[in-house]
Amino acid sequence: MSDASPTIRDIAHALKISPATVSLALRNDQRIAKQTRERVISTARQMGYQLNPAIASLMSQVRTQRSITYQETIAWLNFWEDRDTYQKTGVEFQRRMWQGALRQATELGYSLQNFWMHEKGMTHHRINEILQARGIRAIVIPPLPESAGIPNFDWSNFCGICTSYTITEPHFDRVTPNHFHNIQLILNNLRQRGYQRPGLLLPQGYDERTGHRCLAAYYLMQQAMPKKNRIPAHICDPIRIDDAIINWLKKYQPDAVIMMGTHKDIKKASALSADYLARLGIVLMSNASSDAGFCGIDENPDIIGATGVELLALALQRNLSGTPEHPRLIQIDGHWVEGQSAPALVN
Repeated sequence: MSDASPTIRDIAHALKISPATVSLALRNDQRIAKQTRERVISTARQMGYQLNPAIASLMSQVRTQRSITYQETIAWLNFWEDRDTYQKTGVEFQRRMWQGALRQATELGYSLQNFWMHEKGMTHHRINEILQARGIRAIVIPPLPESAGIPNFDWSNFCGICTSYTITEPHFDRVTPNHFHNIQLILNNLRQRGYQRPGLLLPQGYDERTGHRCLAAYYLMQQAMPKKNRIPAHICDPIRIDDAIINWLKKYQPDAVIMMGTHKDIKKASALSADYLARLGIVLMSNASSDAGFCGIDENPDIIGATGVELLALALQRNLSGTPEHPRLIQIDGHWVEGQSAPALVN
């Protein structure tokens, strides 16, 4: 008996179908009936068939070198009130995520189109109809204004990717910042600079948007600190520096505070002593170009967007659709941005 691996022709002969049908079925091409695809895949496994990755790569290159007459579109669903949130009017994190996704889509031969969910007459059912009518099979769901699901939507015809934890349903693969790692990185940097009593100002609802990973990392890292230096995190107003924040600072006297950029003007608070504010270190959880001079974390939203599109492109090549049985989570590490807001303390 020959030890040679079975070929597509061998599988076709065993099933009494054409090699072309077998080839398409092994790529999960939905032009082939589901029952036939399942039969081909099952037979291929039983016969010990393995795809040659070198040949698959070569064929992919051959296909991409052909003249392109159709550029497949990836949909970007925008649930924010402004149509251009991710292109122009949103915060830098949002704009960079779109730019990274757009750049990757272009490099891979796809177009990326923004679909505004507040368009007049737009509903979940309506966008489903529009995407199917246009032959769009892939969807990016970027961060929503608030955590929510997307009901009344038939996901069986689409492959999707989420770039946050704000999508509660459906359960697609996700690409997100590594919030746990980022908080650990901040605390380690503060410790190395001599800060012993760091505190965390967390905007209301933000920890939920990170899958509760910020608080998890913060309280885990506190276990290595003396109890007298463990300051409880303060859940605060997302925008205002209110009395609750001032009272928290007065009560616990942290020597450094981890916060979002909306609170970075805390040192202008007249209710706190000038001497204390002069010593107070500040680190931002999500650093933007407008935060020049502040230490913090660049969450690499452009890489998050690009990675999401890359995963969708792979799913499209494999003709996958519907929600995955075992959703994957890919977390992108942020990196430290140096500044003058948390200088090393002098012993």
